[in-house]
Amino acid sequence: MQPDARSAPAQADHHLVPSAYFADLAAGRGGPEAVRFLRVTEYSRRLLLLRTLLDAVAETPGALGPLPSVDTAWDILTVAQQRVPEDFAELLMHPQIGIWLGHGLRRISHTAWGEGPLWTDLGHLHAVCAVAALRAGLPLRTTVPLRDGTVMFPTLGLARLPDCPRWGTAEVVVGGGRLRVDPQGACVGPSGAHDGDAPGWQGLHTLRADVRGRTMTLWLDDIDPYRDLSEPLPPQRLGKDELARWRERFGGALDLLAESDPSTASAMAAGLRTIAEVRRVSAWAVLSASSSDAFGGLLSSLPPDPVSFAVTLVHEFQHTKLGALLHLLTLEQDGGAERHYAPWRNDPRPLSGLLQGAYAFLGITDFWCRYLDHVPPAGRPLAEFEFALRRRQTQEAVDALRADPALTAHGRRFLRGMAARLPAWWSDPRIRPETAALAEFTATDHRTGWRIRHLAPAPDDVRALARAFTAGAAVYGPVAESTVVPDPVAPWSQARAGLIRRRLAVPDAGDWPAPSAADRALAAGDPAAPDDYARLLAGDPEDADAWTGLVLALGGSPLLHRPELPRAVHRELRLTGTTADPCDVARWLAAGLGA
Repeated sequence: MQPDARSAPAQADHHLVPSAYFADLAAGRGGPEAVRFLRVTEYSRRLLLLRTLLDAVAETPGALGPLPSVDTAWDILTVAQQRVPEDFAELLMHPQIGIWLGHGLRRISHTAWGEGPLWTDLGHLHAVCAVAALRAGLPLRTTVPLRDGTVMFPTLGLARLPDCPRWGTAEVVVGGGRLRVDPQGACVGPSGAHDGDAPGWQGLHTLRADVRGRTMTLWLDDIDPYRDLSEPLPPQRLGKDELARWRERFGGALDLLAESDPSTASAMAAGLRTIAEVRRVSAWAVLSASSSDAFGGLLSSLPPDPVSFAVTLVHEFQHTKLGALLHLLTLEQDGGAERHYAPWRNDPRPLSGLLQGAYAFLGITDFWCRYLDHVPPAGRPLAEFEFALRRRQTQEAVDALRADPALTAHGRRFLRGMAARLPAWWSDPRIRPETAALAEFTATDHRTGWRIRHLAPAPDDVRALARAFTAGAAVYGPVAESTVVPDPVAPWSQARAGLIRRRLAVPDAGDWPAPSAADRALAAGDPAAPDDYARLLAGDPEDADAWTGLVLALGGSPLLHRPELPRAVHRELRLTGTTADPCDVARWLAAGLGA
């Protein structure tokens, strides 16, 4: 940004990815140096997005409503960048500013909407300017938008102004190392305690941990309206006990990472800046997400323990690295159809989603592999299981990526780096056969359930199979491949996965859905399990969980390759008025497909 460049075309540095960084990232790694390189490239992108937003606002009459002009903001930001370039870069790279830029650009281009007038989102620019002026020691008087009587100052905190209209404005004065919001006079400055609250003010919480002798500090954000990935959110303040749990588990997670994988811990210290808190819905499921708009930021519910916290950090940090790389290189060219099975998701995924997920689970598998050398004895069964399950899932995803022609040359080179990690994991002698078998069962259970829910056999084949069954004939002729037809509302209990985790004595496993008697029979190897599932299907013939269990209970059945067929044929039989036992249909298909 330059003072005389307001009318010049937006430009940024041209970045070339060093081969060593590419290879390291492709292997699922990427140390502090590679992460700092990605951060520099993301800063260039952030500058371009800021300039694009300012230009769009300038070209849209009334976009800023009652607020100061774009030129005023441009002048302040330009001087701040020149006076304190490192502080300015750190501010602009704040993840929540990235989310705001993306949301603002979508709003002004009419691809996103918000509750308030357009200027309430776009005018957040002036709050950013106020923080930039504070960091640079520049005097400033400006006007900022209010949202429900509050205004957020990124990296500082939230001012609360009572008795104000929902979509109003407030005056801000910056000077003498302080920021004052009128009319209530809420104040904060660089020498103040930003982590605390005061009348009219809520500061950002922090999380701290020691990483190889250096303190790592992250914002724990529960107040910034742009902490989510879509629409702005109201503040949802954490209580003291919740905050204490966050700090304790974060510290434990970083201690664990620093011990088992110090390079990744150091890379996180170089790249991560914020965790936005979201409320969890169960004790066993951690909700987490990240966005390529917000390098260095992630959203997460509070993980139940430091190990889960470490896995969550690894998971989302993998997305962060790959998202930044994808801003530099095109790894795939696909239409975005939801057609791929991702072993960790219940829904079909586009190729881009499968690539992102495979990369995340490459890192997660690596974590469990390394953690096995440090896990306490009580946690050994679960760690072995997680390592075995994640390597199986990652292998399956990598195989699917290999077969997809939509990867570019860069994408295939990247995939080769990912795939090179897998052989050593499969030859790892630390996984006991019985644990590997549990992982294989869990993976097969999930894939079978996914196919039953989201794959539709050809209607002509289903009708022909139903007629053959009714006539007492054998399965004959080839059966065409099924088509992916996503079912976004398909229920999925995950009860059998809960059974496995109870067997491994996982804390809080009792919060998993209760298994049925048929599930317990299947887990015990009881030969009566197929009939138990048939009784469940008598009550609900479309129950995907029961159909999955029935296919699994038949043991080694060819139906594992086409588990969607029994439910489809049984449905066709019911439509034609034919009563049939689900076990009979499944066994008949298994015999015919295996012939």
